[in-house]
Amino acid sequence: MSLQDAAIAANRFGLGARPGELAKIAGDPRGWLRAQLTPEAALPAPLAALPSTADDEAAFARWLATLHLGGADGAALKAYNVSHGAASMSETASTASMASNAMAPDDGKLSVEQSYVRTLLPRYATALEARIDVATTTDRPFFERLVHFWSNHFTVSAAKPAVIALPPSFERDVVRAHAMGRFEDMLTASTQHPGMLIYLDNYLSVGPNSFIAGHSEYLPEYLRGRMTGLNENLAREILELHTLGVRSGYTQADVTSFAKIITGWSVQGARRPSPDGRLFHFQPSFHEPGTHELLGVSYPQDGVEQGEAALRALAKHPATADHIATKLVRHFVADDPPPAAVARVAKMFRDSDGDLAKVSAVLIDLPEAWSPASAKLKPPEDYVVSAMRAMGGPRLTGRQLTAVFDRMGQKPYWAPGPDGWADAAANWIGPDPVWKRIEWADAAGKAMATSGVDPVVLAKETLGPSVSPATLEAIKRAESPAQGLALMLASPEFQRR
Repeated sequence: MSLQDAAIAANRFGLGARPGELAKIAGDPRGWLRAQLTPEAALPAPLAALPSTADDEAAFARWLATLHLGGADGAALKAYNVSHGAASMSETASTASMASNAMAPDDGKLSVEQSYVRTLLPRYATALEARIDVATTTDRPFFERLVHFWSNHFTVSAAKPAVIALPPSFERDVVRAHAMGRFEDMLTASTQHPGMLIYLDNYLSVGPNSFIAGHSEYLPEYLRGRMTGLNENLAREILELHTLGVRSGYTQADVTSFAKIITGWSVQGARRPSPDGRLFHFQPSFHEPGTHELLGVSYPQDGVEQGEAALRALAKHPATADHIATKLVRHFVADDPPPAAVARVAKMFRDSDGDLAKVSAVLIDLPEAWSPASAKLKPPEDYVVSAMRAMGGPRLTGRQLTAVFDRMGQKPYWAPGPDGWADAAANWIGPDPVWKRIEWADAAGKAMATSGVDPVVLAKETLGPSVSPATLEAIKRAESPAQGLALMLASPEFQRR
């Protein structure tokens, strides 16, 4: 029986220990983790209650239609042209200014930015509340951490206004559904999901020699100014971020060729779903005809199968195994991934044909992952979730959670770019980020001090042997239970995993 290993299992692999949990895990910490590597039998209730993918896909267009800028489609184009890249709306959506920006001007009319905040931010807040609710209550925290890892790997960010409603359904449809499946299937599902196709603009990509390139008169007038040629965004990010990784040997010619391969990969639209219910739609008239070469392999023209074959090859490429293994070891072991650990994970990735359950199981077997020294700093979301699991609260609304994470600099579903949130301590350590954590620890301690929790006992039950005598003494000497809880949350042992 090992309380030290139990603390590592709960805090390093999971999302933080709950009172009494370490004693239950201590008999077989590795077995407790392995038992979580099974597909999800059913969606957690908070997530099942969220809107459908079709409703998420249509949400932004519905809002645009309310602006009455010359019809629904015209409104969508005109407003989106103004906000594409949309720093103005993304900044307006910051919780720090949400309340003031949502106030109507003196004439009672809302600006475009104010209307955006009032209409779409509550939807985001509801999805965020559901995500945190699941993370703080789940009995499968290792599975949930893997969901968060893969959701960050295949980032779709609400920072782009057109996809503000889509990250939660992307996480549900792509990540949760395939987290214990094959990487190849997750990659294909990611690339064909409306969230990714819209976020990285592939729905606007037109092959230079495609039918529609020579017959733009068939496009609605509001699209002619936007669908002007090949868009390489999705192709580049698949190669650089999702599969091979940087400096893996692909060239700009590979990016361009791959972009041509996936021309025509678009979104059907919520009102006209595909027969299988998906919103993915292959548009042959946008597709660049002919055989295309990627990484020295030729792919004959074969409709949507051309792109799917290329994705299968990328999923099996040795560089993809190395890239994924490096990211997993960085996440679960250390900011500077030990090469031997990376090699073991990469080997299983290759040998199992990207079976993510088997790859995740190898993480459990890494000796480097069970070092008593805590090598990883918790980013803000992990920090808040682990605190709420430890204390059983505070219970926060979606709006309150949005404000908390906005102040700490990591709003879930709102990564600053397609490379997702950084996974190294250097990105989360600094005077202001540390001060924001201390402020939250103080507020959370005051909120939970009335629950009758003994901070010293709580520290021992959730941190186990990793909590130092000096930290326990500081908590014991606290002037009040609130201060004791704040000291526990601010301690180095709680900040790291």
